[in-house]
Amino acid sequence: MTERRSKLLVVAAVWLSFLLVSLVSAPIPAVNEPHYLAMARHWWNPSWCTNDLFLSSFPAHQVFYGMFGCLTLWFDFATVAFLGRAISLAMVAASWTTLASRLQRENLEHSSPRATVLLSAWLFLGLQAIGNLSGEWLIGGFESKVVAYSLVFWSIAALLDRRLLTAAACGGAAISFHPIIGLWHLAAMCFAELVRFDIEHSRWRRWLVATVLLVLVALPGLWPAIELLRASNAGTNVIANYIQVYYRLKHHLNPLDFGVANYARYGALGLAWLCLLYWRRRRTGSRDVRWWMGYIIAAALFAGMGLVAGWGPQPQPANLLSEPHWRMVVLKFYPFRLFDLLLPVAVAIQLPSLFPQRWLWLLGGVGLAWAVIATRVMPPPNQLPSAMRADWRDACRWVAANSPADTVFHTPFEAEAFKWFAQRAEYVNLKDCPQDAAGIVEWNRRLQFITKWSEKSFKDDETYSVEELRELVRQTSVGFAITRTRVRYDADLLYSNNTYKILRLPEPGSESRRRP
Repeated sequence: MTERRSKLLVVAAVWLSFLLVSLVSAPIPAVNEPHYLAMARHWWNPSWCTNDLFLSSFPAHQVFYGMFGCLTLWFDFATVAFLGRAISLAMVAASWTTLASRLQRENLEHSSPRATVLLSAWLFLGLQAIGNLSGEWLIGGFESKVVAYSLVFWSIAALLDRRLLTAAACGGAAISFHPIIGLWHLAAMCFAELVRFDIEHSRWRRWLVATVLLVLVALPGLWPAIELLRASNAGTNVIANYIQVYYRLKHHLNPLDFGVANYARYGALGLAWLCLLYWRRRRTGSRDVRWWMGYIIAAALFAGMGLVAGWGPQPQPANLLSEPHWRMVVLKFYPFRLFDLLLPVAVAIQLPSLFPQRWLWLLGGVGLAWAVIATRVMPPPNQLPSAMRADWRDACRWVAANSPADTVFHTPFEAEAFKWFAQRAEYVNLKDCPQDAAGIVEWNRRLQFITKWSEKSFKDDETYSVEELRELVRQTSVGFAITRTRVRYDADLLYSNNTYKILRLPEPGSESRRRP
């Protein structure tokens, strides 16, 4: 078997493993796929769900939307999600094979190089299924970060081989697809180069060309990100940062919200990596090992910076504009995510150097099996029960078939993938938070309005009266609502199932005909 064919077979095996775990552990639609693909369709067809708050906000990942959004014009969301997973995970599989082969090159006494690439991928799948630090993942749904991380892997492998232009092009493309991931990768690469201390002065022209190339490739995604940061005034930015860090995305950004088990898990994983690194350096001590060590340490330092920024009392809303803002600014740029993903990657790639191949097959097989069954053993905490989810999707399908295409819906806070299944705009959705500062503040205002209106209207008689619903329509311009079947509304009942019902809300000055 030729070397090229052997490598292609390994890439195919890794890809099939990743795709299997993706489809089993994160059934379509995964948690973020409605978020990304709805925005991608709206980017290509602005008339679709034109009055939706999230879709009308600033499109942050424009390279991703431009590259893959056209598929939503030809195929339904589920098909696009599957095609997107197949394409993006093929990129991850190819880049994983390149990176793992490069890092394992000098340390394979007991195993064949192709087998260890596949087994390291299975080990990574098992480690990812055990848990994470700040909610970062790689194998799941289809979104821009999956593409970005594949480019990060290629960039690292190219730089280890001193192919500067390839490393720069891949690093720039990673920034274009996901500016935060790409820029943290760039910072870690610079740190690793300093640790390696192998920049040849005679090659400064190539470094200069590589830098220019990286900037040019990064600009399509970097420029919109800069516009996003500059779009609002300082006061609005401070309020938006607070909402993101301490409310909407606290599970990703606020280290005080991560949980003791997450820290214990990553403490043990970090200790395992240090032991593996010490053992490997004693055997080889190569500059590549030093570079890879510097890269992971850089990611750990970024996470440490996030811990410093997040430690201490939470800012109070009343004093936001007068308190120092640097902590929220640091935390909003996801300082934990590179370390969160790269530490299990590093352990999975280095672990095969310790064991004979027969033990590796056992370890890898356990990792793959756990990745497949983990979500069945430990289902995600915020997942709707299966019967409730079936009723929700049934109601959404009725909406798609029987309501005006340009209407806006009032949906419950547990609304899941409404635009995916119902193809209609929402007044506000807890998951679909805009990414520009003004949009975040407006999203929060709408959530607060709905909460206060609901509590006030429901308080006295546990019924939403015609006048209260007219006030909701006047304030929000919604025309229809989906609510739990047991909640009483003085509005026209259009459809119901065991869990949800669909209502036409009274227009100002109209009379309700039926009280469900």
